[in-house]
Amino acid sequence: MKTKWIWILFLAVAAIQLAVPASMILKREHALDHGTVFKFRTAPVDPYDAFRGRYVALSLEARSAPVELDQDFEHNEKVYALLAEDAEGFAYFSGVRRQCPAAEPYLRTRLNYVSGTNASLRQPFDRFYMDENEAPAAERAYWQNSARSNQNAYVQVRIEKGFCVIEDLYVGETPIREYLAQNPSPRPR
Repeated sequence: MKTKWIWILFLAVAAIQLAVPASMILKREHALDHGTVFKFRTAPVDPYDAFRGRYVALSLEARSAPVELDQDFEHNEKVYALLAEDAEGFAYFSGVRRQCPAAEPYLRTRLNYVSGTNASLRQPFDRFYMDENEAPAAERAYWQNSARSNQNAYVQVRIEKGFCVIEDLYVGETPIREYLAQNPSPRPR
């Protein structure tokens, strides 16, 4: 009888261990299939950090949103950043709310700080993972195309119910993998 309960407990723990990553994968796939597409301009990035691994470190140009003076937000408070698009089709944050908006597109994030009528938002995505061999060349291409003199890079994300997933990184209008195939860089020795 004791071994029967041990097996039941073992199977329950195994099911939970499989259910957690499966639900994380399904949530991302659902957002990619059904989420609304937004393009975010990127900004120049600090140099490569050797401790972070093989990905392209991203920085968004849109990192803040206007707030009304009478609202008293706190550091690290969970908020809903309202999304809008400029004339060129790039997303920006048009406001911040405490309550989930009913009809407007939004992104769930946290506040870094509020200064006057401007709230600094925690960047919800800052890494674009790639194949270990492609990531260094992609990062070089991204740096060259997000410099202050040549801001030609952006990320395309899908957002559903405030949850976001990066769909692709673009240089100009070309996805990064295609850009690397069209512009091969010499391999470092």
